[in-house]
Amino acid sequence: MHVEYSQHLKGDARMKQDKLLLSFGSLIIIVTLLLSACGGGGETSSTPPANNVPRFAYVANSGDDTISIYTVNAATGQLRHNGYAATGAAPHGVTVDPSGKFAYVANWGSNTVSAYRINTGTGALTSVGSVPAGTWPYAVTVDPSGKFAYVANEASFNVSAYTIDPDTGALTSVGAPVPAERDPRSVTVHPSGKFAYVANGSSGSVSAYAINTGTGALTAVAGSPFAAGSGPGSVAVDPSGKFAYVANGNSNSISAYTIDSGTGALTSAGTATTGTFPISVAVDPTGRFVYAANSSSPNVSAFTINTGTGALTAIAGAALPGGSARSVTIDPSGKFAYVASLGIDNVLFFAIDPDTGELTSAGTVRGRSGMLSMAMTRGTAAVTYAPKFAYVANYGSGGVSAYTINAATGSLASAGTTTTLSLSTSVAVDPFGKFAYTTHEILFETPTQNVSPYTIDGTTGALTRGSAAAAVASNPASIVVEPSGRFAYVANQAGYNVSIHAIDAGTGALTWTGSVAAGIDPISVAVDPSGRFAYVANSHQLTIGSGSISIYSINTGTGALTAVGGELASGPNPTSITVDPSGRFVYVAHTNGVSSYVINTTGTLVNTSSAAAGTNPRSVIVEPSGRFAYVANGGGNVSAFIINAANGALTSFGTVTAGDQPRSITVDPSGKFAYVANLGSNDVSVYTINAASGALTGIGTMPAGTGPVSITTTGTIR
Repeated sequence: MHVEYSQHLKGDARMKQDKLLLSFGSLIIIVTLLLSACGGGGETSSTPPANNVPRFAYVANSGDDTISIYTVNAATGQLRHNGYAATGAAPHGVTVDPSGKFAYVANWGSNTVSAYRINTGTGALTSVGSVPAGTWPYAVTVDPSGKFAYVANEASFNVSAYTIDPDTGALTSVGAPVPAERDPRSVTVHPSGKFAYVANGSSGSVSAYAINTGTGALTAVAGSPFAAGSGPGSVAVDPSGKFAYVANGNSNSISAYTIDSGTGALTSAGTATTGTFPISVAVDPTGRFVYAANSSSPNVSAFTINTGTGALTAIAGAALPGGSARSVTIDPSGKFAYVASLGIDNVLFFAIDPDTGELTSAGTVRGRSGMLSMAMTRGTAAVTYAPKFAYVANYGSGGVSAYTINAATGSLASAGTTTTLSLSTSVAVDPFGKFAYTTHEILFETPTQNVSPYTIDGTTGALTRGSAAAAVASNPASIVVEPSGRFAYVANQAGYNVSIHAIDAGTGALTWTGSVAAGIDPISVAVDPSGRFAYVANSHQLTIGSGSISIYSINTGTGALTAVGGELASGPNPTSITVDPSGRFVYVAHTNGVSSYVINTTGTLVNTSSAAAGTNPRSVIVEPSGRFAYVANGGGNVSAFIINAANGALTSFGTVTAGDQPRSITVDPSGKFAYVANLGSNDVSVYTINAASGALTGIGTMPAGTGPVSITTTGTIR
């Protein structure tokens, strides 16, 4: 039975302004308004502009008050996790300005708009503060000039306007909000920058405004509001500025309009049938195709545009694997469509056929909780990764061997060695490549076993011992830094726990904030790339044939770990655990080989399969594209596997020789090179990775310290 629009969208929202309303069982439907990659800007020509290369993507996560950051592979459409940032309460809408310098988030739960400065080289976000909005700000957009921002306020029935500081990105209110109709849930600016359109969810209408291009002030267009279908929730304008399209949730349709170029008035150009409850609509950059995300089907409807009349003709769309579609976004090149799906917390991406507009599945990436809307920046060059430094923890001689990586060949050159009177067990680097950390099983300088922090020289890669070492529990075996770079976790083997440390953003110093119980002999710790969950492999070393995985959720604000369910049985005596780059699969190396697991939305794991590796598997890693996995086997080789994109299962495709007693394997951020630390031969094996087949080719070795047991690499984003 079809749910009346106001109930479907609001439910208990009128009685509770609580982000629990955004839980997966809620009937609140969140609207995203991304007209184009420039947050509603678009172009005045039907031909995509020269700077149409997608670079960074941002997703508003209403369930945990964050915005996820991704890099975009312009060739494959793949999204790659690149950290996250805090927002206000229950963020619903996100947009970026046309220059790609600033991002804005509408915080539905705190009645504010957050502003951020974008690092155009890395995509990282730096807060520049927030400003008040109306009640329940649902969506935000920026005009094509980058001078003004507009916010649709659901509960106060109005639209807030702001000027943008061109240097800082800070927002300043432009007078009082202007009235809209009931429940405005999206706002879109015409490509000319002269008009704005607002979908009024409970009024069945679209409000149209003329924009004062000097001040940003809005004035209602004659004849506004214009009739739409039942429950309009999203408006998109084609790049030529001739046509507008509105997704009508209760009518299961899209209303098409022609736009009067002089007045901005809308004239009906017919309707087209969609799937069930279309919640978001987008036009591709060429102005030839329209896509609607249907939240209750769930699927994506697709249409071609009659460039003379604006009328829509249905073409084959795409099915979704569950959840509730909340937004559809087309990348600025027009090659890929992205759908944020609430409930399964995934972004699914599809290749767009340039001739027909039809969609073909191209991949999936796991997001954070309550993902709703998405925005992308554009540029003239695609994002690329390049390797920079490598670090090896030496168990026998203590300390860390540092290397620079030749970005063209993958070869290593020494950048010095640090020494301690200790047995170094692992090494990790923060996501920004600023700090390195090593765990020490025994330290004679102090009575406690600990973690040593280092600062990284950004030019040479050399390490400088930082502040005082951080105390941990007995026999720390593994350390990891989560994606935001604010917290580190240490698996303490003899302590049967995981210690939690806050990281000082300026110095890299660690502050112990607590610990949480793990299983028997925790030996390896990993964090999923979204930063939501942590996983620990418990080796059960004294009980042959046993092993387990501890699972935790991560508190976004404090970094605290909370156990999720009980311990999960793993393969016998696991030695290493890792999460694939999409955040959907976990892999555990153990005595019998390597086991694959699917990550559920709660972080729990489902074992899907196991694969044989070589003798004495010690370490497992997945390369950045997520297509291949590698296992370093203590018997002297590396096993290579193809990953099934649907369920994470592994299929072996051979082995390559390594040094004596390989203990750790890593792949550099570019995905071009692999490195293996060999305990017995005191060196590092270097390999190139075939981008098509995943095959490894050895290109030599590099001396390390005595007993290298852990290796990691850093890189740069360009």
